[in-house]
Amino acid sequence: MPETIQSFLDKVKDAAAVLEESETIDLITAVKNQTSNSKLRLLIVGSAGAGRFSVTNFLLVQPELLPTSPIPKAAISLVVSHGEKDNVEVYTKNGVRTVIPVEKLRSFLTSPDTQASNYLNIELKTNCDLLKTCELRIENINANKNIAEWKELLAGTDYAILVLNATALLSEKERHFVRDILKPNLGLERVAIVINQMDLVPEDERLSISEMVRTFLGSFESQSVLMEFSAAKANKALKSGDVTTNGYKVLSNFVKVDLVEKHSFLKSAAMHQAAEICLTEVTEAAVRQNSLISTNEAELQELLDKIDSQSQGVESHIKRAQQKIEIFVNTFLKEEFFREIEGFGFALRQQLSEEIMPIEDVTAIRRHLPGYIEAVWAEFFDSQLALIRNKLINEMKGIDKNIQEDLRELLGDRSSNLQSFLSIFDPTPANLRNLLMPRRSKNKVGFVATGLQLGGFLVLVGNLPLGLAAIGSGQIVRMLGKKTMETDDKKAIIESAIGAIQELEGQIKQQVEIQFVELTNKLKTATADLYTEGITKIRSGVKDAIASHQDLLTKKEKIDRLVSVTVPELKQHLEQLVTGGF
Repeated sequence: MPETIQSFLDKVKDAAAVLEESETIDLITAVKNQTSNSKLRLLIVGSAGAGRFSVTNFLLVQPELLPTSPIPKAAISLVVSHGEKDNVEVYTKNGVRTVIPVEKLRSFLTSPDTQASNYLNIELKTNCDLLKTCELRIENINANKNIAEWKELLAGTDYAILVLNATALLSEKERHFVRDILKPNLGLERVAIVINQMDLVPEDERLSISEMVRTFLGSFESQSVLMEFSAAKANKALKSGDVTTNGYKVLSNFVKVDLVEKHSFLKSAAMHQAAEICLTEVTEAAVRQNSLISTNEAELQELLDKIDSQSQGVESHIKRAQQKIEIFVNTFLKEEFFREIEGFGFALRQQLSEEIMPIEDVTAIRRHLPGYIEAVWAEFFDSQLALIRNKLINEMKGIDKNIQEDLRELLGDRSSNLQSFLSIFDPTPANLRNLLMPRRSKNKVGFVATGLQLGGFLVLVGNLPLGLAAIGSGQIVRMLGKKTMETDDKKAIIESAIGAIQELEGQIKQQVEIQFVELTNKLKTATADLYTEGITKIRSGVKDAIASHQDLLTKKEKIDRLVSVTVPELKQHLEQLVTGGF
């Protein structure tokens, strides 16, 4: 079977040789190399925080193999395969290989010094029965991969598990990934969607979570398997020896029975689709080159002169886009966020009395109140952050569209022939969490009560345990000097907590104000860069086209034959292979 597909891919590669496009040749080569892999190739993919590592640990029945924590990890490809002993090898893009202990993987991935752009992948070997017949690859959908890289990766995938976070469901980035990457390059019938962290969703809301995903998937002809899950609870059950609860059997049996035991069928479907994608890439490359051939050299030179003369005028477009960003962030996002902070703080203050007064144990109140306040604020910020991120992504998509329209003006009436020169932008800023969440004060937290409160809140995201000890303590210390804390203990605690929350709101706004200024400046810089990079790419593309135009003309007959004769013949050959059950 693999030999048949390999011989077909050899024909596709030979046909593509006339195009001399490295990305197309690389894709065909990668697909051909994968056909000799007899194991099931399973991709586990999702956004940061969705629980990809937790799900992997659970499937491998090793709940502590991969590091799981809310701390952001570098978006580096991780390949997990079978080995007699645990072993981790890190490969850089310049060919350096480093071996690190498994227990050091967490610190490596979470270190601010680890820049994902410098690394090719991480290979982890471990002794697990599943890995004897299956190879796992773990990817972050926010990784800096272009469309060609995702195509090549998915061409080497038999099945994918998309992990979603039930508490922050279907961001614009996730919708884009399903719609524009998974569906056309893998097919949703070879994707299982695991809605993880369902234990964090109130029971009366869980049905709506699943329905939201089904509604989104309903717009596509093919459908994915959908599962609700809690990896944290499942791994906890694994540690206790109970593997019959928390959905363990459902997901485990799906992988071990529906996927691994039926992997021959899956591999056949995967090979068919990968071969079809290769053929499509060849066709599109040929059409693209024919478009360039149809534009004569004089027109290309005229276009280059136009780009050079008008590129200075792009500055006005940049300023217009930057002004739109400034208005959106500082008027719409920030003011709305401040209103949410005020509303939440008011509601929390109103709620405290109802929460605290029925509790008889004053010592327990003192012990747990700081943690309670911190937990509800953390939940508030997490929910707001997801909303802000999605609004920013939608706004940047609109700006991205405007940029492409401005660049099309440079191409004028030739834009239909020269679409390949237009950049495919992904302007969403990375690490919005670092930009938007309150930061720890640079001043040391001393014995001043205000300092205790500010310090406690500002480490809310980075260091929860420290926040638990600090939030609320300042006002309570202040109250201890004025009240006997006897029968009025609970009222005093409530009053101190209310005062602390009010004081914190102003300090929070100051910190968030600074960060919104930072965010605005970064987005304005990113927008200017997009214009500059777009013009540079168009100019470079036109120059290359001028340089190669004569060569393309000499290949026109061969390219025409490729489109009109060779590709249809290859499509027919592929259909025959599929019908024959290759």
